[in-house]
Amino acid sequence: MMPRRKLLLASLSSFAILIFIVFISFSIRLNFSLTTSLTNTILLQQAPQINTQFTVLIGIFTRPGNFDRRHFLRLVYGIQSTPIAHIDVKFIFCNITNSEQRTFVALEIMRFNDIIVLNCSENMNNGKTYTYFSTLPQILPTRYDYVMKADDDVYLRLAPLASSLQSLPRVDLYYGFVIPCPSMNPFVHYMSGMGFVLSWDLVEWIRRSNIPANNTYGPEDKLVGQWLNSGNKAKNRFSNKPKMYDYPGTNGRCSHELIPNTIAVHRLKKWEQWINVLRFFNVTKQLQPSSLYSISFD
Repeated sequence: MMPRRKLLLASLSSFAILIFIVFISFSIRLNFSLTTSLTNTILLQQAPQINTQFTVLIGIFTRPGNFDRRHFLRLVYGIQSTPIAHIDVKFIFCNITNSEQRTFVALEIMRFNDIIVLNCSENMNNGKTYTYFSTLPQILPTRYDYVMKADDDVYLRLAPLASSLQSLPRVDLYYGFVIPCPSMNPFVHYMSGMGFVLSWDLVEWIRRSNIPANNTYGPEDKLVGQWLNSGNKAKNRFSNKPKMYDYPGTNGRCSHELIPNTIAVHRLKKWEQWINVLRFFNVTKQLQPSSLYSISFD
């Protein structure tokens, strides 16, 4: 009888352990599911939203294979916040043709859900910008006050960006860094592709109008200016120089030294350039002391 009793107790013990493991696994999966389902963009550092006045979608143009850059930018934008605007940051690219990239991107979407895959072939000057703006009114569950197109080699400071938009019109707005570089007149030519903002009504107009649809091949930031001029749109234009610029020494008169009231720094092609920018703005100042690490910045 004793061996049978011991065998029964051992069996019950094993069963209890199995049930415990299943319960823990389910709890972990449930917690992960709830966390990811509630996170639909880069999670910006929490800030009081009581006085939030407007919403902004920032679409960062990148390519499916740029995994490292996306992960880095999630850190860069995830530690920023502003109380006056709700800002969503998403990564934008065209259809994925590589099977390995499909798997990696699927994992990114499952974990972060901050990617929009457009129905287009990856390109620079053959309609990606048009597809981006014309698609948004169809696929987004809600409208934004402003939509921004930005490159993945630009550093945006979200609080100054929000402050610069706060007093501007919410309709018929075209905002950015006017080209050519010496120009200060936003009503001539167009805004640089480093990062420009359209009000939502202009995004909807791009979706409806034949003017953009019939003119999608060529330098895409330049085309946007042509669309708006041809359609007699964007009566409200704002060029935010010198707060938006190219990294020092990278692009002639579009470049200048880093300045404290910066909104955007463009042409960050090398890691050392990113590090110089992040150090200049002291972005790690929020790092709290801990016994778990010892990090000093000399």
